[in-house]
Amino acid sequence: MARERRAAVGADLLRDRAALVERIVAEVHAEVPAYRALHGSQLAEVRAITAWLVTRSLELWVAGADRLAPGDVERLRGIGRSRAADGRSIGAVVRAHRVGSAAAVRAVAGYAGDRLGAADVFALSELLMASLDQISESLAAGHAETARRMDADLERARRAFLDDLLIGRQASRAAIRDRARTLGIAPPDPGVLVVAGRAGDEAPVTVSGALELAARVGPAGGEPLVTTRSGRAVLLLSPDDADRAARALDGRPWRGCVPAARPLADVSAAYRLADGALETAPAHAFGPGGLLGEADACVLALLNGGPATPDMVRRAVLGPLLAESGGHLLEALRAYFREGAATAAAESLHLHAQTLRYRLRRVRELTGHDPHRPWSRFVLETACAIAP
Repeated sequence: MARERRAAVGADLLRDRAALVERIVAEVHAEVPAYRALHGSQLAEVRAITAWLVTRSLELWVAGADRLAPGDVERLRGIGRSRAADGRSIGAVVRAHRVGSAAAVRAVAGYAGDRLGAADVFALSELLMASLDQISESLAAGHAETARRMDADLERARRAFLDDLLIGRQASRAAIRDRARTLGIAPPDPGVLVVAGRAGDEAPVTVSGALELAARVGPAGGEPLVTTRSGRAVLLLSPDDADRAARALDGRPWRGCVPAARPLADVSAAYRLADGALETAPAHAFGPGGLLGEADACVLALLNGGPATPDMVRRAVLGPLLAESGGHLLEALRAYFREGAATAAAESLHLHAQTLRYRLRRVRELTGHDPHRPWSRFVLETACAIAP
């Protein structure tokens, strides 16, 4: 008797299913903020899903079932995947189904309350509550599955973007800008590369290792672009984050090179310079911080037939000393190299020894290279030898 009664009520409700669906969708629209922004095809899809769930729930209720069938669960997983692709949060989707289930019970009870017994309404409520657990779990599983895939796809696309910058495949600023916009990223322009490998470790740096390094850097400008090439981690940072990267590498088992900032269209030149420096630098070139800079890389490139010219070396190493205001410092540095000692250099320039030592300190402050340290002296002396 109960089954025939439910079948009759279910048939009547399905004949007026469109009105029942609209009532449920209206409650969801009013109660769930994320659904108020839906329109057009999105609302049509919500109505279609609601109509399917209403139909299946009534069919199961009439049959006396207490939960959704496996096929229904798989369809819900598919809905969860679609919602992740739409960018809708899983919390909003689950809440919408919860609101819709409660609305369905009220609608059925109000529509056919005098034709149903308390046991019938209770059975429908029990079915919808049990189904809600299945709905929540299935939607969440499908949503998480697609979210993971989308995150992985985006990360691969971001790495591919940086890889193309490093090999010079993106040759124009317009092409770089358009591709970055498609990926939803805003890479720094100009940007600073950090190219690093683990000191004394022959094993190549993995993507997870590169991401670990990026997390240590913790750039202020947001998540950096990261990839791996030639077994090393490569990060693209804003110029403001270069010092942060140096601190992150200092005292850790990394050796790296941080060339000067360059426009994105010229990042490939910076990478070639850094990669060549890390291949050819002697161990003592890295110093206590484990880093090479633009000047180190240019000198190494000049010596090893890499992408550096004498003028690049002069500018990279001596920088402000080449200006008219730095001429006296460059003169003191050359005298120090020529004479081999500060006292003798001071005498040759008719200066007090303390004056010459002060000028050498200024050289160190302005260039970042200490003429008293072996590698720094080599870098400075090489630049002096080719400077006009």
